[in-house]
This record gives sequence, structure tokens and C-alpha cells, in this order.
Amino acid sequence: MSTYERLVNSQNFFSPYLTQEDMSRFGRDYLQVGMYTEIMFPEHDIHFIAVNDGVDSTQGDNEFTPFRNIINEWYAKDTSKKIRAVMKVKGNAGEHLATMPPYGYMKSSDDKKQWVKDEEAAQVVYEIGLYIMDGLGPSQIARKLTERKILTPAAYYESKGRTTNVTKKGSPYAWDSSTIADIMDRWREYLGHTVNFKTRKKSYKSKKTLLNPETEWKIFENTHEAIWTEAIADAARLARQTRRRPTKMGEMGMFSGMMFCADCGSIMYQCRATNFRRDQEYYLCSGYRKSRDVCGQTHSIRTVILEELVLQNLREIVSFASQRKDDFVKMVMDADMRQRNRGLAKRKKTLADAERRIAELDTIFKRLYEDTISGKLSDERFQKLSTDYEKEQHQLQDVATALRDEIETEERKSANVERFLSVVERYTEIPELTPCILHEFVEKIVVHAASDPKGKNRTQEIDIYYKGIGALEVSKVTSSRQE
Repeated sequence: MSTYERLVNSQNFFSPYLTQEDMSRFGRDYLQVGMYTEIMFPEHDIHFIAVNDGVDSTQGDNEFTPFRNIINEWYAKDTSKKIRAVMKVKGNAGEHLATMPPYGYMKSSDDKKQWVKDEEAAQVVYEIGLYIMDGLGPSQIARKLTERKILTPAAYYESKGRTTNVTKKGSPYAWDSSTIADIMDRWREYLGHTVNFKTRKKSYKSKKTLLNPETEWKIFENTHEAIWTEAIADAARLARQTRRRPTKMGEMGMFSGMMFCADCGSIMYQCRATNFRRDQEYYLCSGYRKSRDVCGQTHSIRTVILEELVLQNLREIVSFASQRKDDFVKMVMDADMRQRNRGLAKRKKTLADAERRIAELDTIFKRLYEDTISGKLSDERFQKLSTDYEKEQHQLQDVATALRDEIETEERKSANVERFLSVVERYTEIPELTPCILHEFVEKIVVHAASDPKGKNRTQEIDIYYKGIGALEVSKVTSSRQE
């Protein structure tokens, strides 16, 4: 909306004259322009003049003006199409489409198409990553940065004299949780990747930005220097994918977001209270807590026992991997192959069943057609049966296509042992389990129901899934302590 349109819409507009260079300067939406020139201006006795187009409201209607307004809109629409086409070519070629690099980067002085680290801001982004590794959420990280009096992105850009699309509000040190969440959502960019086509607009007239599904994104890896490590990016991704809530005391559990029930797959929440001792805190299946129909068995484990089991198993895995590297790699690859073969066998059987049924439906269609031609089946009956069978066949074809893609992806996938070993090299000794170490190594923990849960012989299994290598036989541990 132009300045003149805002003035006309306001209650304080009393000027009887409005002059424009031409009609396109007033607006390129012919419906809006027509509403003002044909209705609004005459009602308010406004003298409207468009100099170059020879429009003067006191001289009566100009019959060509509506056509000129449509041509002005066509021009804007055509320009929008050309810009979209250029942006699509650039995006598919791997060029950055964002006008402003994310916080922590800036445009290179030598090549404006390249992003380079903004060292001062990049250090803040890295420290945010360390807070994420420690298990802190967006609100907690925002409070930490505010207490440390770290400039917000908007205040930082202003201090450097840079133009930005970020609005500075209030205190220059008042970080907002949404800012931290946005940084966490851009973990791919902070790994050094370019991500294009994340958003779209329905029309050149619309100001509303819509998110595209991830399947439509174009990701180009290693296009600029990374700020975060793989471990930090994994922690940020996991934190945004799972709901991680602080306890009523404002603390975030070390295992929050990575504990899952073995039976129903629900996430497990930490349970604690002000009158609980440290050894009384525990994790409980959210499905069981919500309804016995979701999860019929109690899945819970005390935090201190969980920490002991994970720490002990992690020490064993790290020791084995560092001292007997070749044996460890062989064990991981064998386990990965067995796991993938089990998953592939199930998918391939489902695919074979779907393809067999699709072939049967083709035969049924042929028989139905022959019965209709011979008069054994009425046209109405044929139409009903063929519609039902066609619907079933289309559904099966969609399932078969999805299964083929899954099988192809699974066959190409393999355990990332090198990534795990590179982390092992940094931790020769693990004196205690910290959130940072936990997020470096562990992807998720699956808790099984305890046998004899209220008896003296209580035993419980947990499966520890390590990043890059999954769950190994040696990472399936059992708690046999009485709780």
C-alpha cells in the first residue's frame, strides 16, 4: 500500500488534492486502484491527477484509465514471473537465495555470493551450540545470553553499521527464545550447507510467507565454512524434533528428548518433585501416563540407575573402539548388515504382496470387461466394481512406489563408523557422564518393561543407540538392581 493509500484510509486525511506522476505510481493492483479512483476519491471530493497519463478527476471519466490499470498490473505480474524464474535457476545451481546470511555469517568482500564467518557473531553461535549440547532449551539459552549481556542479532548489526531486516526492540541484550529457536532450526546452514526453497509465496500480491515441505528443499552440502560440529547439529535437530520440557524446578533432564518406550514408542518424561531425593527421580513413559490403552505396561527407570548403565556401557564401547579398532569396525558393520537385512526382508515381502495384488487386479479388470461385453454384467454393476478396484489399485501403486524408494535408500545406507571413531578419539577417558558427552555419542535410549517390577528380582533391559552405528549387542544392557 502506498503512502497516499494509507493517508486516504486514515481518519486524518483532509487534503482535497492528490497528484501522481502516472497511474502506475499510485498502484499496480487494478481492483484497488479502481476502488480509490472510482469510489473513494469522489466520495471524499478529492481532486486526483496523474500527470503523464492525462488523468484529471475534474475533467470527467477517462475511458482508457481502467485498461491502463490492467496493463500496469500485467507488467507487475510478468516481472514477478521473470524474477521467480531467475531465482529458481539460481537456487537449483546452489547459489544462496537469502538476502541476508544467517547470524554468524556475512557476505565475502571478494565475492558477494559467498558466505564467510563473522568471527564475533560466529563465536556466539558456537556457544549457543554448546548450551544445546548441555541440554538447555531456547528459553534457558536466551536467559543465559541476556545475563551475559551479549548483543542480540539486531543490536549487533546496528553496532557494526550494517543494514538488516531484523527489527531492534527494547534492550540490546534482551534475547528472545524465538531467536534461539530460529538459530537451532538453521542447523544445516551452521554445518556449512546451503538450503534453498524453504519458503514460498502464493502470489506476488501476497506478503504472507509459507513453508515448503522438506521434500521440496534443495540442499547443497559444504558450500561454506561450518560453525557447528555434527554433534551440535544433531543435538539441535533432536531438540527441535522432540518436545523437551523443563521440570517444575526449571531444570532440563540430561536425557530429555532421547528416552523412548520400547512397546508404544512414546517419549519418556522425567518425573521429580521438590521433596524427592536425587535417587528417587525417574523417567516414565508418556503413553502409559496418558492412557493404559496407549501403553499397557509401566515403563520407568530411575535416573541414577540410567546414568550408571549408560556411563558404564559408554566406557566399554569407547575402550573397545580405541584399543581394538579393526574388530570394532567389523562388529559394527556385521551388526548393521544384519539389521538392514531384517528391515529389507520385511519391506521386500510387503512390496511383493502389493505387486502380486496389482497384477491380480489387472486380471480382474479384464474379466469384468469381458463379462460386460457378453452381457453377464450390467453397466451399472461394472461401473461400481471397476471404481472400487481402481481405487484399491491406485493405493497399492502408491504403497509400492514408496516401498521401492525406501528399499533403494536402505540398500545405499551404511553405518557411519568413521564419524563415531572420530568422536572416540576426543574422549580417551570419561570420568563422568555430562550432557555434552551424552549428546556427542548417544542418539536415543529405548527402555523395556521391567520383569517382576515390584519384586526383589527386578530386571530391566535398555537399548542404547549410538550415533552413526545404532544399537549393538554390547549396547543392550540390563539393570538388575532392586528399586
